[in-house]
Amino acid sequence: MIDFNQIFDGVSLALHGAFPDVQVHGRTVKQGLQPGDFNVVPVTTSEDAEMGTRARRGITFDVIFYPPDEGAYESCLDVQHKLPDVLGTITTPNGDKLHCTTFNCTYVDEVLHCIVSYPHFVYRPVDGDEMDSFVIQ
Repeated sequence: MIDFNQIFDGVSLALHGAFPDVQVHGRTVKQGLQPGDFNVVPVTTSEDAEMGTRARRGITFDVIFYPPDEGAYESCLDVQHKLPDVLGTITTPNGDKLHCTTFNCTYVDEVLHCIVSYPHFVYRPVDGDEMDSFVIQ
């Protein structure tokens, strides 16, 4: 089953793979932040019931890029150009692939914020007696 932590890990792994020389953080960074680092912060989650035991879930992340002081705009534009390919389809540690359906970037307070969303469907098996056989007379 796909869970939100698996998707979080998939986003982090995709960033690690594309940018191996920088740190990818997943929490509030109080110290040790370097120019070029990323921080992946979950923003919202959702779940909408569908027919039967299916549900449509979604999770949205703020992928924050901290550019260097020199050439900040150029670095941000370069990252904005690369991230749709990097985060467009991610693979979770369990091997599930998820497609990003929302990708928006803004440059606020000298930091690049990229909002990415991953909707997906989940199925919950029904607990209870299964029908063993059906006889029509």
